[in-house]
Amino acid sequence: MKRLLAAAAALTISGVGSAHGEGKTVLEQNKIVSIDSLAIMQKSLEGQEVTGKIQQKIDAFQVEIKKAQQELVDKQEALNKQAKVLSKDAFDLKAEELANTRKSYERTFADKEEQLRASIQKEQLALRDRQMKVIHNVFDQEGYAAIIDKNAPGVLFVSNSIDKTEHVLKAVDEKFAAAKKAATLAKSTATPEAKVKTA
Repeated sequence: MKRLLAAAAALTISGVGSAHGEGKTVLEQNKIVSIDSLAIMQKSLEGQEVTGKIQQKIDAFQVEIKKAQQELVDKQEALNKQAKVLSKDAFDLKAEELANTRKSYERTFADKEEQLRASIQKEQLALRDRQMKVIHNVFDQEGYAAIIDKNAPGVLFVSNSIDKTEHVLKAVDEKFAAAKKAATLAKSTATPEAKVKTA
């Protein structure tokens, strides 16, 4: 019995010694790593491209709202100027028309805002899905036992020593750059054929 305990103690000590000797934590030895998926989405080349496109949609929506608001202001000012020359019935009718226009704009822009939010969410989810496929490939290639997302519910603290965000980010950017290069190449090779067909 004593020999078994001594052997077990020796194995435990040698295991700890080798882990510390290589400068690896127990988690690293077991191939458990962490990433920050939000940072990857924000910092990645594709993430920045998607963010730019989303911002353009938001800017266009805001321009449309400002244009409608100015139109309502102009109509209100024109109605105010006509107040002295219009009969009460004519003024009330125009005021009602303006109020209906305002309500119509409010409904229209509320619907457009909802559609814009849904569109943004769809683009972000599609981006996340594409990046998760790359992350899964990294997971398989590196032989990780588990990848913990710092942003996942229930995760309180993660050691920086097992953080592989930059490693995964590099893989995500390389995959995006390769896909973009392939798309550009396909487009450039397809163009001469299209010209031959139309000639």
